[in-house]
Amino acid sequence: MRKYIAVPVVAAATFGAWTLDRVNRAEETALVATRDAAEVRFSKTVLDAAPPAGWEIVASPADFRDTAIWKGALYLASSNALFRYNADGELDRSWRAGFELPAASLNALAAEEKLIVATEGEGVLLFDGAQFERLLPEVVEARKVRAVLPLSTGSLLLATAGRGVLRYDGARLRPVHPSLGSVQATALAGADDDLWIGTRSEGVFHLRAGQTERFTEAERLPDNGVHALAVLGDAAYVGTSTGVAVFRGGSFERVIAPGVFGRSLLAREGEVVIGTLNDGLLRVPSRNAPEDSGEVRRVFREGGDVYVVRPSKVEVLREGKRLNAIERAPALLTHGNVSALQADAGGRLWVGYFDRGIDIVERNRTRISHVEDERVFCVNRLVLSSDGQRMAAATANGLVMFDAAAGKQRQVLTKADGLIANHVTDVVARGTGWVAATPAGLTFLDGGARSIYAFHGLVNNHVYTLAQKGEILVTGTLGGASVLQGESVKRSDTTANSGLKTNWITAFARVGDEWWAGTYGGGLQRLSDGGEWRSFEGLPRNVVVNPNAMAVTPSAVYAGTLEHGLLIWDRTSQSWSAHRAGLPSANVTAILYHGNRLYVGTDNGLVMSTGR
Repeated sequence: MRKYIAVPVVAAATFGAWTLDRVNRAEETALVATRDAAEVRFSKTVLDAAPPAGWEIVASPADFRDTAIWKGALYLASSNALFRYNADGELDRSWRAGFELPAASLNALAAEEKLIVATEGEGVLLFDGAQFERLLPEVVEARKVRAVLPLSTGSLLLATAGRGVLRYDGARLRPVHPSLGSVQATALAGADDDLWIGTRSEGVFHLRAGQTERFTEAERLPDNGVHALAVLGDAAYVGTSTGVAVFRGGSFERVIAPGVFGRSLLAREGEVVIGTLNDGLLRVPSRNAPEDSGEVRRVFREGGDVYVVRPSKVEVLREGKRLNAIERAPALLTHGNVSALQADAGGRLWVGYFDRGIDIVERNRTRISHVEDERVFCVNRLVLSSDGQRMAAATANGLVMFDAAAGKQRQVLTKADGLIANHVTDVVARGTGWVAATPAGLTFLDGGARSIYAFHGLVNNHVYTLAQKGEILVTGTLGGASVLQGESVKRSDTTANSGLKTNWITAFARVGDEWWAGTYGGGLQRLSDGGEWRSFEGLPRNVVVNPNAMAVTPSAVYAGTLEHGLLIWDRTSQSWSAHRAGLPSANVTAILYHGNRLYVGTDNGLVMSTGR
């Protein structure tokens, strides 16, 4: 990489008001007490644990989110790591989610006396150059922080996904204003006495002199979804999905760049630079043709340079000309949002993605084959046939059959071919045929296609998961469980007629002589062959088990959850434990045990562990 213009040092401001020194060191690992009813309880801890042993990352591409310049270095936040580049543009340090950092993707950065890192589920990290301290709200809804704004008063504002905007003053964490207590905040700009707050679906709020005013589409905001804010003098610029609104003196003035998805904004004298979702950078008022294409996550100015953050690189511009760029390193996998895992008879790993098709990873993990088209796109499940010759991919657009050895598509089945619906949520191999689960019922495929749904006794049409033993097939649906023998429904269980605690069943697995069910919000339960449902002790409350994210080994049962990481049932001690260390996210979406390796897919990358 060529040497680029030295990164300027950001002068230390008054941010020391909320530093560690304001909290007694003896309370570093203790929960900070609530002083009044409006306060949000939180903990402050120093992250000093060694990276977990026994876990290995299967590299996925960095997904750059934000950057900040602090103490002469450029810090770059990817979804799964924080990188530090020196003034020569050389990478000199990195910290990985789930290893040196908590198990959460990184959303945003800011810099004052400390580097501030906003995370998706682990609160805020404060870095002093030597160690990280985590500020973690007790309320789960406040832990997803989408933006941060340090104020000249020394306070720090947190835009959260479920508890509005919170103010941290070094000792207390409180809502900024009662009217913002439940908004899903996305962006912050302005000052303590003149603050603008963007939201996911409720427009933009203006907080001034203790009073809030809300602007939505009814007040001529282009769209209620706000993605970016910028303030210059008495003007505020609001980036939405369908244009950028200009407010002056707190009043709506006009819309610039109508129809443009304003992903990020830089306001400076004479123009507004808009980072768009698909069209690169736009400059207003010139509204010239796009200088390039693609998504711009962040655009900001430092000294005479403009920094442009894209998903795969960061560009440094001066007077519109590119000085240099930091580009992400090559990675083995195509993406990080894993939705399905399976191994073929040759030991290759098949990785399905939420929106990027399938990677087939060679056994030596040095190269992949990637498959992606209009059918192989959103992959819900991968299943190998009993003879090892075919791999079935249940996708949102059909059931795709592969020659497992060659890795080539052989057949695509949709409604036109007899499926009851195009969207296939799960599939199991049955003899020489298959059973496909869909939101409209079940389709049996064995030379022909026959479907059943609620009319035939299925407890609910929307089927999420399947598991089988011999002729017995259990189905988990939005409305309960049905047990089938052959193609006939023999019993259906709901919360009304059985010991089932939650009707929405997302995963099933056969464990010993029982069926274990993962649910949406009700954790896990076990079902005996005789029809008795039993609950577990020791599980966290309100656990959401992700669709088909379960695996069974001789020593353990694994369940992937939405926010609690990996749940592990020790079959010897007969107890549950929750595991996050070594995971790039607490949202575990797929699990595979193969060849004495445990593969754990998340929405932020794939890791593997041995000897489990």
